[in-house]
Amino acid sequence: MNTLLLRKARPDDMDAIIALQIDVFHKEQLIPLDIVTAFTTMNPQCWVAELDGVIVGTAAAWHEGGQLHWGRFIVTKALRGRHIGTKLAAFTFAELFAQGIDSIFMEARDTTVAIVGKMGGTVAGEPVPFYKGTVTPVWLTREAFARYSQEMQNGCSS
Repeated sequence: MNTLLLRKARPDDMDAIIALQIDVFHKEQLIPLDIVTAFTTMNPQCWVAELDGVIVGTAAAWHEGGQLHWGRFIVTKALRGRHIGTKLAAFTFAELFAQGIDSIFMEARDTTVAIVGKMGGTVAGEPVPFYKGTVTPVWLTREAFARYSQEMQNGCSS
């Protein structure tokens, strides 16, 4: 890989973000297109992983039901398995907790559950069917993520 940049999304990134969501959520996971494109109505904060100037990953957070939700977490299929998603997730969580958020809720696919679990996330229920596959409710608290971050700074990994 060449240069990976993790950053907050800009308004002009939204077309690329939606295109990535359509590729993954609609084409791979069979989520209806109208549900995928309704994303922008949630007033989300978005982040991107950019590789050599091309957006190859994205994640978002939004408020729903009085709770901060995190998701819309994607890495381009051709680049999965290279830890881009792990880096993007950690970056977004650090930014959200720096904003004063105490806990983050997500309904995650198995791969995301594994990534967030290594960062201190806790499974909060059984997987439920969601289009092609299942999603599992997961919580990540500021304290658990801080422990993970400290371990990473100390050179420990699990």
